[in-house]
Parts: sequence; C-alpha cells; structure tokens
Amino acid sequence: MNHRWQRIITWLGITLTAYIAVSIALRPDPHDALRAADTQFAVGAYRAALTTYTALSADLAEAALRRGIVYTVRGEADPARRALAAAIQAGLRPPDYQRAVLYLGHVALLEGDRDAARRTWQLLTVCTPIHCAVRDVLLADDDLVAGRFQEALAGYHRVPLELLPGDWASLITVRRVWLTTLLDPARPPVFPAVSTDIPSDPLLRPLLPPTPDPVTLAEVLAAEPAARPQLLGQLALDLGYDRLALAFFAQVDPTGPYGLAAAIYRAYAHLRLGDRQQGIEQLEHLAAAHPNDPRLGPLLALAYVNSGDLDAAAARLQRIRDAGISGPALALAQAGLALAQRDFVAAADAYEQAVIVAPAADRARYVTLAARFHLDSGFERCTSGLLAAQAAVNAQPSDPEALTILAGTRYYCGDFADARDTAATALAAGAGVEARFYYGLALSATGDLAGGRAALIAVADQAPASRWRRRAETALALIEGR
Repeated sequence: MNHRWQRIITWLGITLTAYIAVSIALRPDPHDALRAADTQFAVGAYRAALTTYTALSADLAEAALRRGIVYTVRGEADPARRALAAAIQAGLRPPDYQRAVLYLGHVALLEGDRDAARRTWQLLTVCTPIHCAVRDVLLADDDLVAGRFQEALAGYHRVPLELLPGDWASLITVRRVWLTTLLDPARPPVFPAVSTDIPSDPLLRPLLPPTPDPVTLAEVLAAEPAARPQLLGQLALDLGYDRLALAFFAQVDPTGPYGLAAAIYRAYAHLRLGDRQQGIEQLEHLAAAHPNDPRLGPLLALAYVNSGDLDAAAARLQRIRDAGISGPALALAQAGLALAQRDFVAAADAYEQAVIVAPAADRARYVTLAARFHLDSGFERCTSGLLAAQAAVNAQPSDPEALTILAGTRYYCGDFADARDTAATALAAGAGVEARFYYGLALSATGDLAGGRAALIAVADQAPASRWRRRAETALALIEGR
C-alpha cells in the first residue's frame, strides 16, 4: 500500500513538473512579439509596430525605446522624448542606452535646437564601435549644417567605414567627395569602393542625414566646370544644407553664364536661413542691375510677401506693371500677395491671368497651379477648380500631379467613384502619398472600408512625419468610429 501511494505521488510529481514545463514553454514570450514588431518597423509598417511596442513598453524597456524611435520617425517630439526617457529610467542595456541617447539628440533637432542635439550626442563618451561611429557622423553633419566645412570633413574622415553598415558608409563616402570638391575644386573627385561586412540596422536608419545618391553626385561632378558649383549648390539647397549651398554659389563666376542664377540662389538661401534683410537687399540689387529680367521683380515681391511687408510687395508689383512688364511670373507673384491678404477672388483672377499669358508650351503647368490653388484653398473648388483640374489632365494625361489634383477635387466635390479611379490612375503614373490619401478616402466613400483603411494606413506609414500622416490618421479614426 505504501509502495502504491509512493508510485502515485511520484507520478503526480512528474505530471505536475511536466505540466509546468509545458506551460512555461507555451507561454507567449514578449520578446517574440518584440521581434515581430521589429520586422514590421524594418519594412516601414510603423503604425503596426507602434501598436505592439506600446503594448509591450510597460514590461520591456527595449519596447519603450522602440516606441520612442517610432514617435521620432513620426516627427512627434514630445511623445518621443517621454518614451525615450521612460526607457532609460526603466533600465536599458548599454547598447540600447546609447541608441536612446542618439535619438534624444535627434528629438532636439526636431525642435530646432541644434545646440542641445550636439550636447546630447557628446554625452556618448563610451559606446560600441557602431554607435560611436554614428555619433561622429551626426556631429560632423552638425558641422556641415553650421558651415564649419573643414571640421565636417575632418569628422567624416575620422569615421572608419568598416565599422558602419553599407548605407552609412556610402553616406560618408559621398560627403567626403562633396566637401573635398568644395574645399579643393581642382582636385579630381574619387569615389572609392565601399566594402563593409556590418549588416544594416533598421533601428539606426532613421538617423541617416539626407545626402545625394552617388549616381546623382557623379553626374553633377561630370558637368562642365562653369556649371558644376551652381549644380552642387542647387543640390545642397534641395537637401537643406543652405550654408553649403552658399559656399558653392560663391564659387560661380559672377560674369559667366551662371552668374545671375547663382546670385538669385544666394539671395534665396539667405532668405531660407532667416537672414531676410540680406536676402532682400541682394534681390533689390539684382532687380536694379537687371531691370528687364522678368524673374527678378516678381521674386523680390514674393520675398516681401514672405517677410510680411505686403505694402512693399504691392508697390514692387505696381512698379513692374508701370514698366510694361507682364508674364506668368508676375501673375503668380500677384496671386501670392492676394493669398497673403486672404483675397481669394483676386488670387483666382491672378492664377487665371497666369494661364492666359503663359506661353503655349508652359500653359499646362500654370493650369495645374491654378487647379492646385482651388483644391487647397477650397475657393470655387467645384466650379472653376474642377474645370481647371480637368483641363490640366486633358493637357497632360499622364502627369501624376495633375491627376492627383483632379482626384482630390472630384472627391471633395462628391464624385467618389471617379475620384477613386482617377487616384488609381495617378498612383499608376507614379504619384505619391497625396494621391493614395484620396484613393483611401474614395474607397471608403464607395463602400470599400477595408481597402480604404489599408490605403490610409499606407499613407501614414509612407509619410510618417508629414501632414498627410496626420490627415490619414484623422480619416482612419472617423472610419473606425473613434
């Protein structure tokens, strides 16, 4: 009897142990969910990843860190900072802590505080090789933005390429060539082969500064010497490096064929940098020196508009008209002034005038601009705006911008089925997130809620830091009844 009970107790113990082992084995591992969310993040499915990271962040500091990263990608500085701080307070492994500090610096950039960003990155005095390399790249990029070109080039040269993934190593190579061309124009550009065994890290990729791709830069460097600094300056402006652009424009021969264009771009760069007085003074000087150039007067008037001096803008436009100068550029400047004055009737008349006086070869572009005005302002959207949008597509049936504007106009005018079809055509022609936004709205309006939801989620993921993400998420909340 005692032996029988002993066998039963032994069997129960074994069974209980096995049950506990199986239960532990089958229990969901939060790290499995974290890895799944990381896969979504890597392919740009930010909304889905954010949902998982948020659910896990109370238990996993790594999830809280990733939540902060997604908020940073979405351009939401306050939630990003709070999530990153919470992750640090919860306790992160050293590599994750270093990643959090890198992103806290990026959050400071989102808020326009470059000094705070630099101080934050400089806090990383002990870090893994890849995180130290990324820190040094970001510090060199700050030097580049600030116009400290020698320091930036030295910083880029200090970073060992073999410690970086291919995307970061390629950026460094391009930056070295870019700056060497500025500082030593006579030196032939050399694009060394980039070879690295470090795999790309999706969680570091959002920190990559903007840079021209090597093919585009090589094409610009192959241009004729007189045009090269002008093209390099325009490339720098396109990427937001205004001081670098100014340095390249300063190398353009002022008496050569690109001298006037470079001077105009210099003034524009000063305006972008917030130095409005210098930018306007340069444009005033150019307008006085080239009174018959049809570009300069309207550009100066628009500069006045952007600086808030509407009286000076109106006076400049009147002087242009009194001089007998006309053309679509003047009409667009008049439209800009009217919009600043909230005079939509005058703005509509000015856009119509731009279409009328434009050369036949350029008329489609000005019709598209007029249609864009009506769509964005809502003024006469379903009358003059619809006619202009249709005319723009008639003139250029495969133009993504014209098709996008027509799709949006049709949607807001209640023609949901045609809006859906036009948006689909725009997407097939290469249109971007705006067309997909209208496509999602139109799908939902025609009863395809699942398709509309999928399209709007794609908008939010493809342009996470844009107004289109915010508009898409507002639409999603309405669709989902929130």
